[in-house]
Amino acid sequence: MPLQRPGWITLDDAMRRNLRFIWDDARVDADFHADSTAVLDAAEDISIRARMALAIGLYEWVVWRFDGLHNHTEPEQVLQASWCSTVDPRYLKYFEFERRQWTGPIDGPLWCAMTHLSFGLNNGYAYEGDLYSALGFLYRLAAHVLPERSVLDRWMQPILIRLGQHYPVQTIDPFADLFDYRIGEQLGPLIGRDVLDPALPPNMARDRQFLSETLANAVATKNPFLATPEDLKDLDFEGEPYLLPHF
Repeated sequence: MPLQRPGWITLDDAMRRNLRFIWDDARVDADFHADSTAVLDAAEDISIRARMALAIGLYEWVVWRFDGLHNHTEPEQVLQASWCSTVDPRYLKYFEFERRQWTGPIDGPLWCAMTHLSFGLNNGYAYEGDLYSALGFLYRLAAHVLPERSVLDRWMQPILIRLGQHYPVQTIDPFADLFDYRIGEQLGPLIGRDVLDPALPPNMARDRQFLSETLANAVATKNPFLATPEDLKDLDFEGEPYLLPHF
């Protein structure tokens, strides 16, 4: 079962059909005007897993902004696999799309969003700069393509406060997992999708249920962006895959 548009993303469908923004595949972010400083400053004070969830949340704004305006299945499959990767980044398979097959004012932003998100999630646990780069780009991209940037900022302000209060930056012991066998244990508490809903209070049981169901659905539907057990073995994954840890 694919993920549905969450209630915290409010978009006027009539306005979504009007592509009233400048898009040039040759220059992309040269036409962006939003300032990502507030996002990046807040990200310094939250856990790696919270940064990952925030990046996925920004990606969701782009995905649902273009929902129904294209025939691709990949953006929503990447979304599902990305939420799986918040449990362990190795769950998101490394991928690349042919740039020439994703051009124009709809496919172009989707390509950029998928590419930057996956780069940040794949590498951000080890190289923080890659995740910061993804956060900055995704915020500026979403602000550029949304019919009304104000809805994005109204959502983001309380979410940045929430993440800072409930998911502060974690001190990582460099000797606890020298060979990266248990990457998921070093990222901070688990975070579900509803944490990004300003109307709902954080709830760990609900978060775990969402993540468990999302992993199960990704496995059952053979999501092409979910790493296979064979892939995970090559990445030195320990234990049985696709289960939630007990921390």
